[in-house]
Amino acid sequence: MENIAIIPRISELPATLASQIAAGEVIERPAAVVKELLDNSIDAGADKVTVAVVDGGHKLISVSDNGHGIHPDDIGLALRRHSTSKINAQSDLDCITSLGFRGEALASIAAVSGFSLVSRTEQSDSAWSLSFDPVSGNSNIRPAARARGTTVEAADIFQATPARRKFMRSRTTEFLHITEIFKRVACSRFNVTFILAHNNKIQLRYRACEDNIIERVEDVFGRRFAAESVPVNYESGGMRLWGWLGGSSLSRSQSDRQFCFVNGRVVRDKKILHAVRAAFDESVPTGRYPTCLLHLDMDPSITDINVHPTKSEIRFRDNRGVHDFINMSLRDALKTAHSLDLSDAGVMPETGGQEYPQRQVYSHGQQVREAGLFYQNLAPAEQQDDLLDKAAGLGVPRLALSPEVVLAQRNEDLILLNYRAIRIYVLDFRLRQEYLNERVRRRPLLVPVHMEAGNLQLDLVGQHAELLDTIGLSLRVVSANAISIREIPVLLEEADIRTMVSAVLEALREPGEGMDPEQGLLTIMAGSMGKLMEIPSNSMVRDLLNDLDRTDLDTAQKHHKGLWKTLSPGDLSRLIDE
Repeated sequence: MENIAIIPRISELPATLASQIAAGEVIERPAAVVKELLDNSIDAGADKVTVAVVDGGHKLISVSDNGHGIHPDDIGLALRRHSTSKINAQSDLDCITSLGFRGEALASIAAVSGFSLVSRTEQSDSAWSLSFDPVSGNSNIRPAARARGTTVEAADIFQATPARRKFMRSRTTEFLHITEIFKRVACSRFNVTFILAHNNKIQLRYRACEDNIIERVEDVFGRRFAAESVPVNYESGGMRLWGWLGGSSLSRSQSDRQFCFVNGRVVRDKKILHAVRAAFDESVPTGRYPTCLLHLDMDPSITDINVHPTKSEIRFRDNRGVHDFINMSLRDALKTAHSLDLSDAGVMPETGGQEYPQRQVYSHGQQVREAGLFYQNLAPAEQQDDLLDKAAGLGVPRLALSPEVVLAQRNEDLILLNYRAIRIYVLDFRLRQEYLNERVRRRPLLVPVHMEAGNLQLDLVGQHAELLDTIGLSLRVVSANAISIREIPVLLEEADIRTMVSAVLEALREPGEGMDPEQGLLTIMAGSMGKLMEIPSNSMVRDLLNDLDRTDLDTAQKHHKGLWKTLSPGDLSRLIDE
């Protein structure tokens, strides 16, 4: 008998299922919820926005603002897909000035979470609350109390879509993604106060600083970037590029400090980033990324932001023109920083006949304060050592006194360096960065290392196999009293492998109070590096200091004691007199 193929019939998906599928285009993870709600708060004219999350956004995300609120008659429309107050006609798509316009954000968030909203306008007698159950599809509207503005809460993200919930990362990882998007949005609006809290503790607070926006740049990028970065301010052909560009000495091993905005919108545009990269020619090596915070302002009618559900990509009517404008502007900014002469402050450098966009001329004080004076990788070779002494990092190595103590010099100061402690700190930092990028590089061991283990250790390997794999360790139980170590992180190739694994298993047996499971273990692994048996060479110390400069020195000095100590001439005189 011949088999007859069963032809699948076409049927319309239930509304709830269709909404959950559509939500996946907009809401990828908790950070996407925060981004959409921050956009709405900014569009509402808020000058203060508070983001509060619980358990990295797994349990709760709350965004509260003091914007103009939602009209009471429109509360019921807020969760209908493609309902928005920001555009009304097709012609509006040709000149979008708001951050949101698709009318999908609230509907998408409500489809994958326990959703509630409270809003009040200036003219309303009271606030109104809207709650929605994604399972039943039922909503409830009732009076509430709050001042002018809106609060949106999304609880138990992906509770109605378990298949997607299982792909969420750890609470720490998800919160770090939230922190990253929070910082980017904060750098798009300097006149707004932004507050971020996690588990009822304030983590970041950026006060409105319209009159001195360099303060926020310092808060987000660090003191060194604010001091050494090149100010950018160019106009040409109806476009304006402004912000800050880090010299090649401020480059990083990843692209996490490349903040780009078009008309105040956070974007990740390949054309812009290519123009930034090309401005450095070969001074930034392969595998490193320039740092920048750049705003491009232009006529919105010659841009198209309706090319991606998350609105993170953008299309320009004249891609080549935009690319060349950015590239030439940044080249001129770098050239100006390199050739800056304080005796001729405010004078434009020679352009060699090449036409550059018009540049705003800064006063003497602005040039010194904002541009910085020296960029070692852009200077002639014979000036390298002199300029390195003036760098904002830890200077240039002068003498290795022992395998652990190195003497460096910065201007007139001497710096005592704990070489081993700095080495561990840098390793810890690099491991964390790889982990945050969801890619801890691993090296399979040519010959697996075996180590004895008790029953408790064997149980821990089985219980935490997935967690261990996440941090780059591949362990297997091979007998009743032994485990096999198959893979380790590439950055820890020089570690004592058995000591490192023992320390990790001990930490799993007695986790510290409040210790993050993954990042706490990465710190323990970095700390397992053995002592250096011989005095490090000058090149080894210089390479380590370069790696240290690419971390956050302010954080290192504040939270990691014993890395280095600065001795001024006065300190040295007092030591001699004692």
